[in-house]
Amino acid sequence: MSEIFTIDSAVAQKDRISIDVSDLREDIENCRVDAAWTELPLSAKIRVLIKERLEQLKSKEEG
Repeated sequence: MSEIFTIDSAVAQKDRISIDVSDLREDIENCRVDAAWTELPLSAKIRVLIKERLEQLKSKEEG
């Protein structure tokens, strides 16, 4: 089991990136006002925004 975790961990690390969002942080934090948004960490907010935009693009291509 430990061996499987190590492999999964290595794959997960490969898919991670570091980006500088210092100039976007305030806009990201303030783009929504609902309570759930304020509770999310910045990384989760970025993931939500990326996923939403990808869905928009996908819908646009299909429609």
